[in-house]
Amino acid sequence: MAQTPYKDLKSEAILSAHLSGVQQDINKIQQVLNMKSTARSNAPLIPVSDQTDPTLRFRIYEGEERNWLDQPVPVLYRDGALIDAGEYELYPPYGAVVFAAQQHADSVITADYEAVANTAQLSDDVLQTKQSLEDLKDKIDAMASAGGGVEPFYPTAGTYLSHFRRDYNPFTAEGYNVNSHVPAFSILVYGDTLDAFPFPVTRKTKVVRAGMSLGSAGNTVAAKVGIYSDDGTGRPKDLLFESEDIEISSNGGWGYVTLDEELEEGLYWIARHDRGTAYWNGFHQRSVIPIVRFNGEVFLRNLAERPNPHTVFGGYRATNIPYGQMPTSFPESGELFRRDFYASPWLITG
Repeated sequence: MAQTPYKDLKSEAILSAHLSGVQQDINKIQQVLNMKSTARSNAPLIPVSDQTDPTLRFRIYEGEERNWLDQPVPVLYRDGALIDAGEYELYPPYGAVVFAAQQHADSVITADYEAVANTAQLSDDVLQTKQSLEDLKDKIDAMASAGGGVEPFYPTAGTYLSHFRRDYNPFTAEGYNVNSHVPAFSILVYGDTLDAFPFPVTRKTKVVRAGMSLGSAGNTVAAKVGIYSDDGTGRPKDLLFESEDIEISSNGGWGYVTLDEELEEGLYWIARHDRGTAYWNGFHQRSVIPIVRFNGEVFLRNLAERPNPHTVFGGYRATNIPYGQMPTSFPESGELFRRDFYASPWLITG
């Protein structure tokens, strides 16, 4: 930190250079703080009248407030009448004026001026930044409230995105945290099932592929992956886009199709539509974004063994939805559902 190397002064005359140095430091601080100013009108000036020589009295007048600005130029009044600027010399930084001639003891001298205020623009900027950060946090919290398990998450190109939790750290002191997400394999799903899961997007994101991972099936199977908007209450609403058929042989493995879509920041629902019965791969319940219902009456019971006030779901499921084009609006028959394991659809970023 740069710091002016002031030293304690000894018993000696104070030089103008001493004061000039302090004044420059004060001006630098004012500049950093971006001090505000305030205008004063008809502010009374107090005469200096304690000099030994009576001819010097009532020539120097001082304001109760110092640190005037020199622009706009301060204006003086005597008994309400404007005083010609040729009659005095102004010293704005010190809030003082020296008249060339002695003023009458009964005269009332007032001034209009602008002075450095006790507020700074920097303070406003800090408060504005604080408010912006709070607004950002509120935005993130609002996004999280619909599904939970969400924190700022910024995927790079090539990231596989699904309905997994975002509020986790993939590393521990020992290395990769294998429990950050738990996979699930060979999850039975019947044909003509449409599942939708919370899918938060924290920045504008481009998706270039859709994918599914199959455990096994009796025949070659197909599924589609789509994105639905949110209706504002935490339920899928309108279909924004869907993939082509993702076909995978009965032996299992990954299947992909190409996409060219962009999603703005917001809450969406990633959906999977099945053509036939299959055993898909995906996530364990504890690894996905939960949809939570909290019961305060259950929570506030003074019992030795505290009951669980949470009802947790993983997404919305609609059954008997004929395979083909995904519904343009998510079916009203779709209801919240929970499983220990989920057949998870994927989007890959570009």
